[in-house]
Amino acid sequence: MGPRTYHIRNTTIPTGLPTQYHNTTISHARGIIENTKRETTRTNRSNKTKKMFRRGGKKKGSKKEDIKRVLVDLTEYKTTKCCGISYYNPFVQFYYYMRKLIIIYGWPLVFMIVSVMFGVKGAMIGLVGSSGLPYAQKYLQLSAIELQKYGIVSSFPWTVKPLIGMISDGIPIFGYNKRWYIAISSLVGSCAIYFIATYKFNRSNGLYYIAGLTLINAQVAIADLLTEGKYAEAMRYNPNHSASMVSYVWGNITLGGILATVLSYIALKDENYHLLFWMALPFAVQCFLTSASGLLPELKVKRSKKGDVVIDDGDYGDENEEEGEKKTVEDDEDEDTKKANREKRSMNIMAILMGIICVVIAGIQLVGLDETRIMVITLISCVLLSMLIFYFLPRQLAKATFFLFITSVLSVSFGGAMTYWFTVDEKCNRGGPHFDYVYFTVYTSIVGQCSGIIGIWLFNIFFSKGSLRKAFWISSLISSLGSFFDYAIVKRWNLDYLSIPDKAFYMFGDAVLESIVGMMAYMPSVVLIAKMCPKNLETTMFAILASFANLGGSLSGSFGTYAMDYAGIKTDLTSGSCNWDNLPNLILVCGICMPLLAIPLTFIFVPNILMTDTITDFDNSSSTKVGDRYVTNEEKKSLIK
Repeated sequence: MGPRTYHIRNTTIPTGLPTQYHNTTISHARGIIENTKRETTRTNRSNKTKKMFRRGGKKKGSKKEDIKRVLVDLTEYKTTKCCGISYYNPFVQFYYYMRKLIIIYGWPLVFMIVSVMFGVKGAMIGLVGSSGLPYAQKYLQLSAIELQKYGIVSSFPWTVKPLIGMISDGIPIFGYNKRWYIAISSLVGSCAIYFIATYKFNRSNGLYYIAGLTLINAQVAIADLLTEGKYAEAMRYNPNHSASMVSYVWGNITLGGILATVLSYIALKDENYHLLFWMALPFAVQCFLTSASGLLPELKVKRSKKGDVVIDDGDYGDENEEEGEKKTVEDDEDEDTKKANREKRSMNIMAILMGIICVVIAGIQLVGLDETRIMVITLISCVLLSMLIFYFLPRQLAKATFFLFITSVLSVSFGGAMTYWFTVDEKCNRGGPHFDYVYFTVYTSIVGQCSGIIGIWLFNIFFSKGSLRKAFWISSLISSLGSFFDYAIVKRWNLDYLSIPDKAFYMFGDAVLESIVGMMAYMPSVVLIAKMCPKNLETTMFAILASFANLGGSLSGSFGTYAMDYAGIKTDLTSGSCNWDNLPNLILVCGICMPLLAIPLTFIFVPNILMTDTITDFDNSSSTKVGDRYVTNEEKKSLIK
């Protein structure tokens, strides 16, 4: 049985609406809303930030909140007909879905998410990523090891996201913490894209290309982080509609990636690789325009007498000023506020130390050190990062973060070697697959995106209510299985024993499983961290944890360059001197066996809980394990009673 409803003029009105709307038509309800809107506008005309999200800016039970709630309820009506079209038509559902988002979050934020997530993080970075392999092989003549090293350097901005967040929060530009950081980074990223699109690269000036890619990644990382902080703040004010916002964000990223794949086909088919950057340029420029125009909802800030960054709310009258002063005194004396400030200082120190380590990891890839020294410095960096995790984070959260970090490091990356083995010509890899760029970049990308959706579906169906540990076990097993397909194709078993062509074997093996593994590993990781994040530090912690994941990937790539060098993998494209003799052994050790180490580590670092359970004690100093759930001693007493 669903919720009770009233049927008025062929319109179903849920009883969840306020009582005064139960016996009225939609048009009448909207009339009441409009009258209330006008009254609210008159009383709040001096409020310069009435359309902004701000802390403490709305009183509980205010007329403005009632208006929003009624409008959302009106938007969610399950009408049988809408303009002659069935409500269950996907276009009608999309209309009501977008209308609800605009009512709840405001059209500026909704449109800014399209600009950043669809335009920059989806389409622009997808087009730039499609150019990486052709540029490395055709223009720069890089080896597989050099490709992997430069990939670590160009991804450097993603590893310092907490440092970026700390700087933007503490040093506003023209009174804004986010707007001009996104605008400036977008302008710099646009110039970098234009430079790469027009410059003629060769092996002697490859560092210019890497510098350009680093600036492009800086634009994406900064825009992504600061926009994420804004919609995360808006979600805290509207927790009942958080799922809609998350779906909207990921939908924009996915659609942007699909568009990039389609556009990449045009350039790669004609072997016009510079065209990829010309296609990416409009997406970078539009982000500069939307951010510089102030589309992102943001309050202007100023420095207080104590030097703190505070919100400049403007003049609200004497009564509001007195209330604000009273609230400020109360906030200063609030223990929760003091605790939050201490935690914020700790996070800032952690962000600075992480930034220093990130600079070291990126720098050693460029200074010409031998692989043994790089290996030693990488090990030291790994140990230092592990110490930071356990020193600054609560115990349970530290264990979970360390697990995600160390499993990422242990999945030693040798993607440069595999990419070259699949795509180089007959001169470098005799009897190899020799995949063209259209197949390897476009077709496999389409299959990978579909496989990622399948991975989300499998997780929701089979693991969303199951054991958290088992979800990590399954992702590790699937990861090893995907590497086994690589092992089989390198050994040529698909041709010798199965008579399956290389393209078919790769498409339905590695291309499918890699995307499924990515989603199967990502989803339980998000669930684990979300359950352990301290209250009111969710955004900061997710930025730090995302950086640890990116750092783990960088360290994994650094270990991978040493492993490729130790295995004797050579890919000299200028002379055609290549050696793949130990590639199967490299896959066996680093691709098949190493990911399985995550399984025993779950017994140490991952709590034995279900996806639906709650962890309520972070320090675990006063907690007792009851069944599969960590609860405090007070909760245990209440359960006994």
